Amino acid sequence: MDFRPLSELERRNLVTALRGNADGNRVLLLDRKDTSFLGTSEEVPDEEVINAIKSVPCHY
Repeated sequence: MDFRPLSELERRNLVTALRGNADGNRVLLLDRKDTSFLGTSEEVPDEEVINAIKSVPCHY
């Protein structure tokens, strides 16, 4: 994996989003392909929730 530190703008956006998540119940959005930060949202569409649940490995 190639490590690339966050730029100052990326870092600022991520810190703001994390504060919004902690203080205001905002949802953090990540790209499914590379887990890069995409921003925040008030609500998550049902399809995104279903995809997140399907991505969790389950062993019976």
